[in-house]
Amino acid sequence: MSLTISQLKPFGLDIFSGEGSPLQQVLSGSELCELVKKYHLVVFRKSKLENINTMIDYAKSMGNLLEWEFGTVMEMQEHVNPKNYLFTNGHVPFHWDGAFHKVPRYLLFYCVQAPLPGCGGETIFTNTQNIYASASREERHEWESLALTYHTEKLAHYGGCISVPLVDYHPDDGQKILRFAEPVPDTMLNPVHVSVNQLDAAESSRFIEEMSRRCHLDSNCYTHQWCEDDFLIADNYTLLHARRPYIKEAPRHLRRIQVV
Repeated sequence: MSLTISQLKPFGLDIFSGEGSPLQQVLSGSELCELVKKYHLVVFRKSKLENINTMIDYAKSMGNLLEWEFGTVMEMQEHVNPKNYLFTNGHVPFHWDGAFHKVPRYLLFYCVQAPLPGCGGETIFTNTQNIYASASREERHEWESLALTYHTEKLAHYGGCISVPLVDYHPDDGQKILRFAEPVPDTMLNPVHVSVNQLDAAESSRFIEEMSRRCHLDSNCYTHQWCEDDFLIADNYTLLHARRPYIKEAPRHLRRIQVV
């Protein structure tokens, strides 16, 4: 079996099978989990997942699947009359999955259809371990005293009001990570309001803007341009993810499964 393996920048692992071998013949679910623990993100190119059941079966080999009202697989594509910004062609701010419900361990994305080059729709991942590690000692000390409140109306499969510490610990190795999500402005569907509990409104706004700036630094981000049959697995604890906008009605169709 011919595999080309390379490290992505600034984090992640890229695996390409020149023979187009089915993923389950290349890596077991447990082997893939170990790679994600080490590299935080793994992309398997030309994965040849024959159908949706093949994806579900493989995901089950990694752990229990998080189930929503729509089932275990979310079809991520533009809707004609969306109720939530996730189902538009607009940008999606940085966030972690499961904040208002149950936090999954792994995020699995499979690309059914990819936008044409230059049409947008890339998914961006930012490494919060890097963001924390690159902060000054004084900043880290301040961050560890802060908690943020997130509030959104339940118009899709999630919603509510939660308050979480900014600094948390990774369940695998105890490394410090950040639980931060960018606000979703009122100009978008289903806005998410964010505030820092220990700061006044002006200080909170400045803090959120600065944290957002750090999330977008190239040194912390991997940007994935989708190709058909890409299978991407991400660590939902270390990484936050976002989406760039794409041309309306461009053929962008991903399937997502969450493993707890």
